[in-house]
Amino acid sequence: MLGKEFMAVVTISRQFGAGGRTLAERLCERFGFHLVDEYAIDEMARKAKMSGDWLTAVEKEASSTILGLISSLVSQGLYYKTPAVPGEGFDRQKYIAFLKKVMTPLADAGGYVLLGRGSQLILKDHPKAVHLLLVGEYEDRVRFMMTRHGLSRDEAEKMIKDKRKERAAVASVIFGENIDDHTLYHLVLNTSRVPFDWAVDLAADLLTRFMKDMGGR
Repeated sequence: MLGKEFMAVVTISRQFGAGGRTLAERLCERFGFHLVDEYAIDEMARKAKMSGDWLTAVEKEASSTILGLISSLVSQGLYYKTPAVPGEGFDRQKYIAFLKKVMTPLADAGGYVLLGRGSQLILKDHPKAVHLLLVGEYEDRVRFMMTRHGLSRDEAEKMIKDKRKERAAVASVIFGENIDDHTLYHLVLNTSRVPFDWAVDLAADLLTRFMKDMGGR
């Protein structure tokens, strides 16, 4: 484990079934970082006196109807000293503001791996952030889901299809970004072409070099 002089924050985006959670866990084990996933973010939402369910709902539907729930679930004035303009834009601002409220202090402190929840977009320009993207061939991801979670092929394919739609919709509707734009990331790893242990080593080497370089400035 490296010293505490400079601690980065890692964001991991992944095609479902490419091994993003496993990579996150392995990096946390290697560097002594803490994993913050979508479930942890939901728990933070509940602690902030918000309903964690709306986060999942927004990501699942990515529609104006679901976005409209935010203003009724979030306490007015929780993040804003003055009221924002009501409407769909206001709801998007609430969603993004909450994520920034949670993720920015974690990034400032360093020592965290953030999995999902648009972390690579929220922390797009944060100087301590290293952004990783995991991809994989469709068949490999289906097999992974079948083996890892004991799903039938139909179940695995449906889950991958549903997650792909959710992921793309949130990025485009909420953030106005293409989540698979490779320019968003420091490193893109294809776990169908690179053995997973190699992928972990490559990510760890990048993180080590990044922290050493930034710590020396």
